[in-house]
Amino acid sequence: MCCSLDLLCTPDLVAFFAKQNALSLQAMKEPKLTVIGVYRPTISAETWQQQWEVTADDEATREHFDKLVLIEAVVEGLTEPFDMSEFGQMQLDYPDDPRRMMVGYDEGLLSADGEFLIQREMDCVEGTGPLRFAVYLHLYDPKRPLRWQNGEVTCPAIQDAPDRLMRLMPYKACD
Repeated sequence: MCCSLDLLCTPDLVAFFAKQNALSLQAMKEPKLTVIGVYRPTISAETWQQQWEVTADDEATREHFDKLVLIEAVVEGLTEPFDMSEFGQMQLDYPDDPRRMMVGYDEGLLSADGEFLIQREMDCVEGTGPLRFAVYLHLYDPKRPLRWQNGEVTCPAIQDAPDRLMRLMPYKACD
């Protein structure tokens, strides 16, 4: 006897609760990405100059930084490594071509509270439990979802980057 009242403890009721429990456990195990913030990074005069030396053009340098964002997020429930090559946005001109997706780069693994940088290198977003990270993304479109290996997420509005994050993840000029 599984219940104090035999009338309530039918095989169908037991099966129902077992199924609900299994669905709850499955939902808990589903990988989840939560975007904490999408930020407009602070670009120092020195970094601007370094990037200008790559482009050798004021307009090209301005365009380089125009749609650049720093995304801070937490991923949890992963059963496989986080795949940064699937983290980003499809380009409007090529919405069905994943080879042309603009992906995040220069990622940094942060402490759970986001106050410390643990590691900053390719493929550093790995481990068990919730993983907090920050990553740069060019050509960001706030009207489009962010894609990752388990689907899509909608992002909060762009804000100025917090000093804490700029101290941990300053932008590095690139080719």
